[in-house]
Amino acid sequence: MRSLKLEPLTAEAFAPYGDVIDPPAPGERDLLSDTLSAVDGADSPRLSFGHPKPWTLPLTATEMERHNRSSQCFVPLDVSRFVVMVAPDKDGKPDATQLRAFVARGDQAVNYHAGTWHHPSRALDRPARFATLMWTTGEKALDEEWSTLPEPVLLVE
Repeated sequence: MRSLKLEPLTAEAFAPYGDVIDPPAPGERDLLSDTLSAVDGADSPRLSFGHPKPWTLPLTATEMERHNRSSQCFVPLDVSRFVVMVAPDKDGKPDATQLRAFVARGDQAVNYHAGTWHHPSRALDRPARFATLMWTTGEKALDEEWSTLPEPVLLVE
């Protein structure tokens, strides 16, 4: 099993995969409009609210998902930290040789670009609450794709 060390999440490191939205300065606001996207029939916005259980490190990753027709934005509402693992595409699968894993602070939102392979979100330390925004065609088979990694990956701090 391969080990992958979690890196601190920064906008620069995450740029090939999406956006990191850090909290704006007091009295200011940030707009995320240029990279919120939907194509090819994904014309129904879906705003969901989740309350995932906490996970502990090390964490074993075995599969990844992507949404080819929509960006997907995770906004922490009450979160300590969470894991973000991504990979570029290679022939319709995640390129396991190029995996990157990050630990996000509870005040950082993440917007995956459409088509970005990512591991399902995993909250650390305590139960969490997220809001998630994406667009959907209404057909799960068209809205998300899953792929099993060639070998499990152990995510460590």
